[in-house]
Amino acid sequence: MPAVGFVYPDGLKVSFEEIREGNVDIEKMGMTLPTLIEMSKERDPNRKPSTTELLVGTCEAYLKRTREYYINPQERAFSLAGTMHHARLEQHSDDRHLLEEQLEGFDITGIVDLYDKENKSLIDYKNTGSYKCSQLLGMTYNRIPDPSGAKYKSSGKWGKKGSPKMIKQWYRDEGLADFGDWGWQLNWYRYLLERKGYEVDKMYIQVTLRDGGLAVSRDRGLDRHIYLINVPKYDDEVIEFKFLQARDELVKALETDNLPQKCSDEQTWNGRKCESFCEVRHLCPYNNGSING
Repeated sequence: MPAVGFVYPDGLKVSFEEIREGNVDIEKMGMTLPTLIEMSKERDPNRKPSTTELLVGTCEAYLKRTREYYINPQERAFSLAGTMHHARLEQHSDDRHLLEEQLEGFDITGIVDLYDKENKSLIDYKNTGSYKCSQLLGMTYNRIPDPSGAKYKSSGKWGKKGSPKMIKQWYRDEGLADFGDWGWQLNWYRYLLERKGYEVDKMYIQVTLRDGGLAVSRDRGLDRHIYLINVPKYDDEVIEFKFLQARDELVKALETDNLPQKCSDEQTWNGRKCESFCEVRHLCPYNNGSING
């Protein structure tokens, strides 16, 4: 079963059905009714595996499909913003582009954000923070003397008293770029498009920064609100193996109703996802201590 409702800040629960009927205290929840209704939309748990679903841990995907659970609506705020972003861009559809194109191959579904027929380019839109964007860009820095000539007034980890003050000089190193799941997702869409007869010469992720223009973003060397980032092509055999293996693991777990293995460190961001970000973290036997990994 998918998520079935939201949790109020005080811990009380309200089902999605009640929300759609208007039986919710919006002041207590801190959101308008249309916002809550939009965030309550769930996909059919009996659907074919989706591309994004196969990029999370099999255990997470399995629990989301087989357990009823309630979530904090605040955890879907950025997802809602991304959905609204996509909806606005869809309004500019024309014959040169495929927008929100439904794909399916090997019993795996997916949705292409944008395919430019003229430039033979595939684009995926993402809303994210500056930390993730800096990883995609491969941002790194050298420490150089402050051009103003400023000196340290006291000794510290960066230098001794009276020595030139050092500042970060940021630059991109493509060798450090980490595309993570987004690189796999875009390459899988490319693979499916090419199987349908489309040529894909270039792939991009267009990133809109949630914290663009803020000090935290500038401190990571980012001076824009939107970045168009080139994504490299992955080997087709490796892509197919990765997604078909993930598909088979999820299908087997659902058919046998057996809990899959614990999600990998990479899938859980070295455990951080299990602490605060996974919607089914409280239901996971590996996370709540009922069984060992």
